[in-house]
Amino acid sequence: MKRDIAERLAECMGAEQLFLDRKLTLTGLATRVGTNRTYMSNYFNNTLHMTFYEYVNSLRLEHAVQLLLTTQLTLVAISEQSGFNSLSTFRRCFQRTYGGSAVDYRREHAASTTREP
Repeated sequence: MKRDIAERLAECMGAEQLFLDRKLTLTGLATRVGTNRTYMSNYFNNTLHMTFYEYVNSLRLEHAVQLLLTTQLTLVAISEQSGFNSLSTFRRCFQRTYGGSAVDYRREHAASTTREP
């Protein structure tokens, strides 16, 4: 059963990119995966060792980092296109995960990709 959930979750979050939906809920995801809210919550907590929101926000941050490094979009646009409900939530999650601001991350990584070897 866990394997089925893992496969369906990977499909929903990978190919379908449900994490970009700003209104995504645990109940909505559970329905798409084909299970119930309680089982889905237990799967996140006991198998993945994180909450639903930690999982979704980690995928959103990965997407945001790609946008930071490959576009010149504003932070507001990046946070919106990455599924965050607000710029402040995006900034808080980014700071917690990467230990600095998104602006600094973009600046540091843009500088490292333009340096001569």
